[in-house]
Amino acid sequence: MPRRIEVRLRRPGAVVQKSVGLIRFALVFTGYMIAMGIVSLALEYFTGVSLSGTVNQIVSVMGAATDAGQRFYKTYEVVPDAGFAWSASFQMTLVEIAISVVLGGLFIWALVSEGELANGVGPLLTFLVPLMIFMFAISWVLKRYMFVSGARRAEKVQLKKQEKSRAVFE
Repeated sequence: MPRRIEVRLRRPGAVVQKSVGLIRFALVFTGYMIAMGIVSLALEYFTGVSLSGTVNQIVSVMGAATDAGQRFYKTYEVVPDAGFAWSASFQMTLVEIAISVVLGGLFIWALVSEGELANGVGPLLTFLVPLMIFMFAISWVLKRYMFVSGARRAEKVQLKKQEKSRAVFE
């Protein structure tokens, strides 16, 4: 039976432990990665336009962080403050790094097993590691923005629903 978290935000001064659904973030992120890979292959096949892996990664991050923000608002009915948003985006970045390292490791393993990396993995990693650090730093900032943006969007949707329901009963 799934665990339910009861949150009561109505009492002033109540302390509530908030969290981000990191498992859901991982699943949504992976789903977006797969979907963007398919879209990228289809675009290249049908139009000859090639999207880089970086575009796929950034779109996946934006979609998953926005979803996390919307889920956060629906769970806690509050837009996250700046400190929590930075903390949550850092946690999401760690999940993204774990998934990316596994997928990147599989890709490098496939290249090595096919003999594509004649010089070995060293020169490739010398180039990739600083690039990945830079990309994950940008991703961290982007996730923070999209997480808060998703929560704000969910808040606006809920407020519009409340206005409509009030208008119906008046």
